[in-house]
Amino acid sequence: MSKAQPRTYRVEFETDRESGMIVVSIPTLNFTGDFGPTVEEALRRLRKLAAGYIETLLEEREPVPASDALGSGIFITLALPRKTALSR
Repeated sequence: MSKAQPRTYRVEFETDRESGMIVVSIPTLNFTGDFGPTVEEALRRLRKLAAGYIETLLEEREPVPASDALGSGIFITLALPRKTALSR
């Protein structure tokens, strides 16, 4: 089993006015997004979806975007397999 190389991405949040759902997205990952009734649920769902998006990139031998620069805001970290097509 290979060691993982974590990638950290900034998350954007908004609240849907009609449903009240929390909408979250990761701009760096092609605005991969999801929603949930709470921040925690929305982030849980986003983490799963983002992992699937990265898996698809790897299967298609596409580069995985580099981590976002840390700053203010909310970030999530995803583990990647050691041998991946990483962006420069």
